[in-house]
Amino acid sequence: MTDHRDAPVTSGPTPLDLVLAGDLGATRSRILLAPVDPSAAHLMAEPLLGPGANLRSSGPDALDSLVETVRGALAAGGEGAASRVGAVVLGIAGAGPARHQEVERAVREALAPLGIPPQRVLVCDDLRTAFLSADVGSGDGGEDGILLLAGTGAVAVRYAGGVAVERCDGMGWLLGDIGSAVWLGTQVLRAVASDIDRRGPRTALTDRVGDLLDLDLRDGLVPPSPTGDPRQDLIRAIDGLSPAQLGRFAPLPATAPGDEVAREILDTASRHFARTVRRLDPEAELPVVLAGSVLATPGPLHEHLVSWLESVGHPVAVVADGMPGALRLAREHARALAGER
Repeated sequence: MTDHRDAPVTSGPTPLDLVLAGDLGATRSRILLAPVDPSAAHLMAEPLLGPGANLRSSGPDALDSLVETVRGALAAGGEGAASRVGAVVLGIAGAGPARHQEVERAVREALAPLGIPPQRVLVCDDLRTAFLSADVGSGDGGEDGILLLAGTGAVAVRYAGGVAVERCDGMGWLLGDIGSAVWLGTQVLRAVASDIDRRGPRTALTDRVGDLLDLDLRDGLVPPSPTGDPRQDLIRAIDGLSPAQLGRFAPLPATAPGDEVAREILDTASRHFARTVRRLDPEAELPVVLAGSVLATPGPLHEHLVSWLESVGHPVAVVADGMPGALRLAREHARALAGER
């Protein structure tokens, strides 16, 4: 009889039983380490939060921030977790057709030192993951509908069979993104500048911006003006802010309901969203998915838009983020890669 007690123990290949899914906006990122099998226990109760990772508007450290957030998520899986990741799908703001190849290549290169082979990493824009998170169709890729997303940026996309076939806006803060947090924040600051320069109407937004910046933008007295001129104080306070950071002023119009200037800013955004939906679906036949911090959270814009959409016949779904869609795509990608091996 052969004694096998001293025979070397061999093990099979490392199972690729995990996926990484990401919902990456301009102001925050969320990364989830999850099993390929939906019925298996999750390693992370909640996605790991990190800084924004839009390579265009989140600043020069966007990729470094992404790597650190992914590293933290992998740590939740214990030693060797990276070698078990069968697929990574990241829905990234700013990774649309114009920059998709560039962003995907940069992300693959950045994650490779963590032990994730490039072919396992797929990047798509955060629009697709947000739309798929609503599950407006049969769940087998047969989704038809419109995504209306307004967060740091703003865009509307019509989907047929889960594939984007037409879009409106989403052209960036310089060319459009009407109704986005950046657009709203910019409109607020322009209205305040017009007020304190006495070339436009007086608005309560001036005091609200002053409170945020700890400045007296009326008289420059309490606290004393840093420059001696409230107009220069405003310029100095916002100098160097990234486009995404301008979004901090976006909630202010909703805090001044009786102010005509604030109301006109909100009305302009509402009219734009309504026109956009009518352009993409003139017959009002499709469901509309609302996403992004501006439209997916309670407030005048959200409430007015939902009321109008329902009044003209659109079913409305609201998604908090694109994580469910990213996780769905990551599992599909992992299964596809497993079928090729």
